[in-house]
Amino acid sequence: MKKTKKIVIWMGVAIAIATGVFYGYQRFFSSSPEPSETTRLSSLQMRKTDNLGTVKVKRGDIVVTISSFGHVRANREVTLRFRTSGIVKKIEVKEGERVKKGQVLAMLDSPSQQAQLLQAKNNYEEAKLEGIKSKIEEKRLSYEAAYEDYEKTLIKAPCDGEITDIAVYEGDSVSSSTPIISLINRDKMYVDVDVDEVDIRKVAPGQEALVKFDAYPGLTLPAEVSKISPTAKSQGAVTVVKVTLELKEFDERIKPGFSTEAEIMVGKAENVLIIPIEAVVERQNRSFVTVITEDKPQVRPIMTGISNGEYVQVLSGLKEGEEIVANNYKLMEQFQKMAEVKGMGAIREMQMMRRIQRPPAGAGKVEYYKVKYK
Repeated sequence: MKKTKKIVIWMGVAIAIATGVFYGYQRFFSSSPEPSETTRLSSLQMRKTDNLGTVKVKRGDIVVTISSFGHVRANREVTLRFRTSGIVKKIEVKEGERVKKGQVLAMLDSPSQQAQLLQAKNNYEEAKLEGIKSKIEEKRLSYEAAYEDYEKTLIKAPCDGEITDIAVYEGDSVSSSTPIISLINRDKMYVDVDVDEVDIRKVAPGQEALVKFDAYPGLTLPAEVSKISPTAKSQGAVTVVKVTLELKEFDERIKPGFSTEAEIMVGKAENVLIIPIEAVVERQNRSFVTVITEDKPQVRPIMTGISNGEYVQVLSGLKEGEEIVANNYKLMEQFQKMAEVKGMGAIREMQMMRRIQRPPAGAGKVEYYKVKYK
């Protein structure tokens, strides 16, 4: 008999606690004063209700990016040398001068090579007049060999570009290993960045990017992913993959070697339903929001799309204009505190709310779930 009385008493206490928590939960929504101002958050508008806030589901754009750091690289940078030893006879260009492919940039003093070339050319012409095929072929090869020796005394531009450095003076004695002239081609400019291995699966050639430069904080240039390295490398405690971005606009101020910060766009959704990411609570690999209704607050399952860390795309479960709790995590924290104050019975109710079951298989519409107390 005593045992039965104790059970009845404890059941009454549990019901009282659950009832108190339920009305406490309702007060978060029903006792809030009417808002006096609207604060604009990007494409969403948030209304202050106590310290939770509510937000109406709106349409907007979401752009997902990956940040990475790197350096500028020119299309081509070369250091040119003579292919033989000798005395520098002439430097034909100056630093900063733009040159064309094949243009002679410098030459050695080469009287012997020039004499051999002239003799070989004359012999070749004489053989062609004689008309003996074997002799013509012999003299042609001799002429080509002499021309090759003479070419070694010249430096020609391998591509269009700009002279960035001249390392010698006329009259200097040089060898085939002496750097003579540096040339850069800036027809295309690239940015090599290191992307963390956990993000590289999101990156693909052709994706758009924006590049900022430490040297010019106000300058941002568009770029495009042009190449992804087939290998990864360790960089301190992380593993990264080199990604090459091609700048789509030329700016004379940009120099090879400049430090950069790039934002690679790896996801984009336009004119979609979006809500603050704080409005979504994850439970058992499912997403939930708390919807404000005239009847009671509703815990509703939703399907989410991409997120930029601030806002998340809503694929289903909400309609444009519906009002939800803006900071659902904070609501859960406050509800948890109430549960701790009220006792273990309320905690069980909290746990029950978290274990909302999936909608029945094959259901034709999204079902809404209210918080219930037994």
